[in-house]
Amino acid sequence: MRARAMALLLVAAGAQAAPETLYALPPEAQVRRVLASLPSLRQGALNTQLAGAERDKLIAGPYEWTLRAGASGRRAPGGERYLEQEMALERPLRWFGKAGQDQALGEQGLAVARALYADAWHEAGRALLRDWFDALGELAGVARLEEQLAVTQQLQAAAARRLRAGDGAALELLQADTEQQRVLALLQQARQRSEQTLTLLAVNYPGLPLPQDAALPLPLPQASTGSVPAWVERIAHDNHELQLAQAEADLYAMRASRLASDAMPDPTLALRAARERDGQERVFGVSLSFPLPGAGRAADKSGAAIKASMARERLAQTQLRVTLAARRAASDSVHSHAIWATLQQVQQQTIGQAELMQRAYQAGEGTLSAALAGRRLALDAALAAQTAQIEALAAQARLQLDAHAIWSID
Repeated sequence: MRARAMALLLVAAGAQAAPETLYALPPEAQVRRVLASLPSLRQGALNTQLAGAERDKLIAGPYEWTLRAGASGRRAPGGERYLEQEMALERPLRWFGKAGQDQALGEQGLAVARALYADAWHEAGRALLRDWFDALGELAGVARLEEQLAVTQQLQAAAARRLRAGDGAALELLQADTEQQRVLALLQQARQRSEQTLTLLAVNYPGLPLPQDAALPLPLPQASTGSVPAWVERIAHDNHELQLAQAEADLYAMRASRLASDAMPDPTLALRAARERDGQERVFGVSLSFPLPGAGRAADKSGAAIKASMARERLAQTQLRVTLAARRAASDSVHSHAIWATLQQVQQQTIGQAELMQRAYQAGEGTLSAALAGRRLALDAALAAQTAQIEALAAQARLQLDAHAIWSID
């Protein structure tokens, strides 16, 4: 009842509470700075700049003006000699709307690069979220084992007092010492894992504040987070992976259309001027030349059409994958909260039983074996409930992340 009341209190304050308060996350401003500084995302930003340069190249076109100049001598039958010069300026021309198609291709390539960067940002956020909650879980495990070690020390001290008073057996003291060493070994292992996860955070995400061993917020109940179908629709409606697949499918379709336009080759326009017979005659002319299309152009067109079809199939696969992942994320958020609520009740019951057994032993009404067994069960229940709480918080935060409610690049 106490946990439910606290959860409802969090729901009531949800409109004002920040995500770091609701889900034990680092401050969003610092997360954004860290994500923007990651090498993979810096590379993505450069890739976007490269796409902009490629767009400018497509707008300018592949053709350039060519200047031709020449000089020659002419000998007439009477022995007269003449110096003649010729100059030509020529350039292939994009026609039948090819220049507009190239510009649209450049814009679409830039859109693909931006979608790729947005998807990389989202995936980096997912990785950070996963590493963050892994570290929180290890820190919480250390805290629970420290509490358990303090309890075993109390039991060991009680066993020593009873032995000195002649009211206990040496075997009980040995059992208490063994349990204390067992918990200490578990604590040392947990501290090692905790240090490793904190080191991973510090190295992979420079500038991100490390999580602290503090009281964790309670997961929000399902009634306050929304239904599974609503989350699925929201995530699928605004999804970077799906947007990237759609942008790539559009790009391949546009490339196929552009190569189909090349079935009609581009002509070359030439402007010609000449001075003949030492300038006695001047010649000006215009010419058009057309390459004759061959089988290579048809093969390029066929290959581009196949690539466009493959991109459409990838889009369809991505739509299915995104919908399934959204449904799984929403379902995990619901079920993880229910699992945590059940394990929390188990934890409260086992802790109550363990405290009764401990007081009974200290009062001389129970055995040390029973007290130690009760403490082991209480530790297992506490660790399970703590893990379930962190998993529920992680599932809810992941749902918010996939729905672009937190850490969004938009």
